[in-house]
Parts: sequence; C-alpha cells; structure tokens
Amino acid sequence: MVSTRENFTNGAKACRYFQQLMLVVVVVWLGFVSSAQINPGFQFRLSRSGLNYGSTVALDILSKGVQQLKVPDIHGSTHIRVGKVSYDVTSMHVTGFTKPSTNVVINAGSGLTWQLNNAGLSMNGRWHYKFRKGFIRIQDSGSFDGHVSGASLTVSVSLGQDASGHPTISSTGCQCNIDSVKIRLHGGASWLYNLFIKQIERPVRNSLREQICTLARKAIDVNARARLATLPTEIVVGNDWVFDYRLVSPPAFQAEFLDSFHKGEFFAKGDPTEAPYQAAVFPPATSNQMVTIWVSDYILNTVGYVLYKRGILKHNLTKNELPVDEKGVLNTTCTSSTCFGFLVPQVATVHPNASVELEMIASSYPTASISAAGFRGNFAGLINLSARLANGSLAPMFKTKVSVTFLLTAYLDNMVIQATVTDFSSKTKLTQSEIGHIPDDVLNAAFNLIANIFIIPNLNTVGENGIPFPSIEDVRFTNTELEMDDHCVRIATDVQYSPPD
Repeated sequence: MVSTRENFTNGAKACRYFQQLMLVVVVVWLGFVSSAQINPGFQFRLSRSGLNYGSTVALDILSKGVQQLKVPDIHGSTHIRVGKVSYDVTSMHVTGFTKPSTNVVINAGSGLTWQLNNAGLSMNGRWHYKFRKGFIRIQDSGSFDGHVSGASLTVSVSLGQDASGHPTISSTGCQCNIDSVKIRLHGGASWLYNLFIKQIERPVRNSLREQICTLARKAIDVNARARLATLPTEIVVGNDWVFDYRLVSPPAFQAEFLDSFHKGEFFAKGDPTEAPYQAAVFPPATSNQMVTIWVSDYILNTVGYVLYKRGILKHNLTKNELPVDEKGVLNTTCTSSTCFGFLVPQVATVHPNASVELEMIASSYPTASISAAGFRGNFAGLINLSARLANGSLAPMFKTKVSVTFLLTAYLDNMVIQATVTDFSSKTKLTQSEIGHIPDDVLNAAFNLIANIFIIPNLNTVGENGIPFPSIEDVRFTNTELEMDDHCVRIATDVQYSPPD
C-alpha cells in the first residue's frame, strides 16, 4: 500500500496554481525586458511599484482561473489505533479561493524576492474507505470539505545573462508556511473517520509546504529558465529590417528599481554588419513612474548606416512634387524672385523655358545626436542639377556638394511623440559646372529656397505624424513624460491594466 505521506504528496498537485503564478509574474516582467551590451542602445527600468503592480495583475488573472483547476484523485492507506484504513478521495474541485496579498522586494545587487501572504483554498469531493481489523470488514463513503488557510510563500530569484544575450533566472531561496489544513467528512460512520481525520491533517499540511517550494523551484529553475533561453533576441521589422535587442549585460538591481540593458541596433535583413558607432553612456535619472525607458541616438545612427549602405538615401526632385502654388520655383525662366532662374542667372541664360531637376544622393552616413535642445541631424550629400528641356531631354548643368544640419524639437501629444523643425542650416559648394562658375552664396540661396519649400515642410510632416506610443491590448499608459537628454530620449510612464469584464 502507498503511505499517507506519499499520497498526500500527490494531493499537493491541487496547489499547482503557485507554479503557474510564479511563471506568469516572471514572464510578465521579462516580456518587457527581452534583451542589452556595455553602453546599451536602450535601457529599461522597472520600479518597485511597477513590479508590485505587475505581480498584482498577474495574481488577479490567475485567481480567476483557480476554480477551474482539476485536482487528481488520491488513493492510499493508513494505520490507526484500531486497525488499517484504505481510502480513496475523488471528484475534487475548488469551491473557494482567498487571494493572497503580494509584495516584491528588490534585493540590491542580487535579485528579487516575491512574497505571497495569507492565501486560502477550499475544495470538496467524494471519499470512500475500507476498514479492516482481523475478520472485521467495514466500508463506507460520502463527501468531504477541505480548507487550507494562512498559506504564505516567499521565493527569491537571481536574474542574469547568458553568452547569447538571453536572460537567465535561478531560484535562490524558498519558504512556505501553512497555518492550517482542515478536512471534514460527511456521511457514513462519523465515529470511525473522526478517529483518523486529525492524523491526516498534519501530514497533509507538512507535505503541501514541501511540495509548494518544490513546485516553485521547478517553475523557476526548469520551466522559466527553458522559456527564457528560447526567447527571441531580435525581431524582423517589415520585410527588410532586423532589430537586435539582446541583453548586453546582466540586469542591475537597486533598492527601488531594476534595470535591463539592451543592444538596440537595426540591421539590414541578411546582413548583420555592425554599425561603426558606439552608444554613449546614459545619463542618470530618477522617476516616480512604474516604467522608464532610455532610447539612445545610437539606434537612430544604426538606421542611417543601413539606409546609406543599401543606397536608399537618394531622391530625384522635380516640380511635380512641389505644391501647386510652388511649382514655378524650379523654372529657369522666372516671373517672380522666388524662382531658380532668378537666383542662378546662368540657368536662365543657357536653358530658358526649362525646369530644374535635382538628383540628391547621400555621400556619407547621416548622423543623429540628441540633447536637451532636441534632435539634431547631420547630412552630407551630392546634388546633380539638370534642366528638363521642352523636348523632354535632360541637360546636365552643374554639381554641388552640400552639408545640412537641422534641429527637431520633440514633444508628446496625445500619446504620440511628435517633432517640428526649429533650426535648419546648410553649406553648398560647386564641384563641377557646364554653365560657368556659380558663387557659393548663390548656391546657398538656391538650396535654401528648395529647403524652405520642400525639405523642411516634409520634415515637419513626418514630425507631425510622429511615432505613436506602443499600443497593448487592455493596457493604458498614464502620467507619461518625455524628456530629451544627453544622447537619448527618456520616457517615463505608469501603466494601467483594464481587462474587459
């Protein structure tokens, strides 16, 4: 026969919701984290209040499913003072659940401790026993009610990083306490089962305490560790881009928050060549919000690097792309002073009644730098200017090199990060001409005209469309703040989870 201890060890499976709860809270946190290098491209901070809110949400979600738990049947035997009893406990289901309080403690420099206090679980089911003493045989059956109260669990974990940039997790401690286990049987010969019911309650309580920590350690050291080892560390964006967000150093733990550090680099799909840049160190900051994210200008520079490498940074500008009331700006024969032929007289002389077309090509990687003033972009390129003649042919005129610097001021409007151009400057120099020498100040005036009617309006349109804050189902971001800092944008926000009823 199977012993009481062994069978009620099996009965501990009724409390597997602890295992599920451990996994959900770990994955909820690491789902935000996912992956970083020294001097990361982005950094994610989760405050203690954010951790506690996440664990409360996870607990609420799991609590709703506890009553659907299926509890396995129990079969066994025990010796009592008057003989031996074999028993079967079947058809068990949960009838009540007391949700525990939850608290997350950040262990500075080491990891996290998760505390659940005063959980309770009630269930009922069917029982059947056979009593044997010599030639005496008695059997009976009925129903039962069971109640576990005052259950508390404290689990500590450490979080790290493996060689491939995946997060790792290990349990470092577990304590479980159960104040009481009560079992009441109904039906049958109460004078008999009352003799052994008290002897069952204590081993059941002890077995549950051991098994809950065993399940919690397994949930962390086996299940969660395996899941984290297979988390993706990069995602495909569109058809041509890959974003690498692996961890570049282990998570760091302070008394009130934890930080994770991620690479944050864009690659062309199929070409994981590193960009020739190094992310700057993020400036320190304090925040009362649940979540704080630092996004480095390094990420933007990796985008520019890929665009340049792939030859995407080029554009042919014709009058067809200008607003209706500005199409005459590129004419060589002018009726107003805001006209290319007026600013560069040689154009009007050599190619009258034509239209200027500009082939613009980047000559080096564009760069971006973020500061408290805003987002500053730097672009260097070549411009080949030609005249579209009346017969449709294209006549080369001259070539220039140009360098452009512009400043975008960013702001948050209705959960969309928007920007507007607040400064724009350029330098233009002639490199080759088919129509004679053109002074640099004339070229600068002509390029500024193009910038004012085409480049700056398009930058403002992109800035107005902005970047929407990520949308997560049933999640609302509140108290959101955006701040430009040295080489980064910092976003701090609270999170509110509101599932449908």
